[in-house]
Amino acid sequence: MILKDRVDTFKKLGVIFSNPESMMCINDTIELAYKNNSWFTADNIKFSLLALAKMLDRKQLILWVQSYNIINQNKRIGVVVPSNIPFVGFYDFLCVLLSGNIFVGKLSSSNNILLPYLSKILIDINPDFKKYIFFEQDLKNIDLLIATGNNNSASYFHSKYSNLKKIIRHNRTSIGVVNGLETKRDYHNLQYDICTYFGLGCRSVSKLFIPKGFDFQKMKAVFDCSHILQSHSDYIDNYRYQKTLYKMNKVDFIDFHNLLLVESNEIESPVSVLYYQYYDHLNDVLSLLNKDSHHIQCVVSKDSAIQDSISFGSAQQPTLYNFPDGMDVMQFIVSH
Repeated sequence: MILKDRVDTFKKLGVIFSNPESMMCINDTIELAYKNNSWFTADNIKFSLLALAKMLDRKQLILWVQSYNIINQNKRIGVVVPSNIPFVGFYDFLCVLLSGNIFVGKLSSSNNILLPYLSKILIDINPDFKKYIFFEQDLKNIDLLIATGNNNSASYFHSKYSNLKKIIRHNRTSIGVVNGLETKRDYHNLQYDICTYFGLGCRSVSKLFIPKGFDFQKMKAVFDCSHILQSHSDYIDNYRYQKTLYKMNKVDFIDFHNLLLVESNEIESPVSVLYYQYYDHLNDVLSLLNKDSHHIQCVVSKDSAIQDSISFGSAQQPTLYNFPDGMDVMQFIVSH
């Protein structure tokens, strides 16, 4: 395949993703994925597909590809795919295949439905991709490695594949900064940044910086009506457990009825909990963000003083230029 053929195939894939309801066997696939991983709900899977459709915007895809010196290398690139959110690993999948290399994916037992499903659609569009997509339990005879996991697994990957050039991703989370001037619409959008995927993604906002004297009631009114969390049993079990724990330990919290807000200096909160921290001046926030930058994936805010922040509601819709862990995957591939 030439590069144009590969790009054209992914453009067609983006069009298909833009209408999840019409995708072949989508309901059966959703049912299988949910049985395999109860965090993969139908709403979250469809949300993820629509986000990928935006990522594969025709014009942006062409411009993005043209910014790299891509030559067919036919390298076997191993990709360790985690299982926290639907279609996690797609960005690596995209980069490996568009660069003209061979994708060798290692899937976890709780996430082995969705990426193979996507691959089948891709191969149906362009059968030549069948020679470039493999899923294997043990990554052997690979030339490069891309692995995503927690801090413990990162050490394992560094040790096992010490002889390879690699990208190893660690724990990351995302942050929100509010100034008290937000509208009801802003809070409505912020709930998507916090609640989508039940807070399990690295782009999920797990902590808010808020000004002293902030009125939580405006935000609470929006979150009380949230349909995102719904009545997911595993999530509600986490919510009840954390609530009981905080009560037993006499920890103060604000109850949004589906989310607990707890004051903390930490940035990565448990499922069903959102940490918050007061600030006097935005410069204090900027210093803290800079200090923890290696743990932060993205920052959402409407305050122009927060450099490189993105708008409320966009955290879970990354573009081609929002590199996971800030590392340019395509550049890594084409330069090795």
